[in-house]
Amino acid sequence: MKAPLYNDILAICQEIANASAADNDELRLSHCKKLQVLCATSQNTPKDHPLQWEALADFTEDGEQAMDIYEIALATAEKLALPTYTASAYLAMALRQVEFEEPDQALIFANKANDAAQSIESEELKAEITELLTQLSQA
Repeated sequence: MKAPLYNDILAICQEIANASAADNDELRLSHCKKLQVLCATSQNTPKDHPLQWEALADFTEDGEQAMDIYEIALATAEKLALPTYTASAYLAMALRQVEFEEPDQALIFANKANDAAQSIESEELKAEITELLTQLSQA
């Protein structure tokens, strides 16, 4: 990923987090809209990257809409052959399913995350996936 896009995504996410911390819903929504525009502008261009889509999904309050956005992140990660982002998107989807109190569906996504994580270097991401799988299997 090119540094300017990464920096833009990071800056917008920080703005969203700051607005959330200040309980400023209007400002939070404004920054979320900026992230939506960034994603839409770069979709299907050389700038398209799963990080932007996962960030947008993470900040999307509507759970069903977030799942649709995670699907875009997943498709983009697979198209670009980025297994770390594939694993991360599946993990995020699993966590959303936990929020929905859908443990069976969460387990399906967590297993997909685990499968994708077999070829990545991020021990931290692998540990998060393993922790979730352990929690789900004990439930």
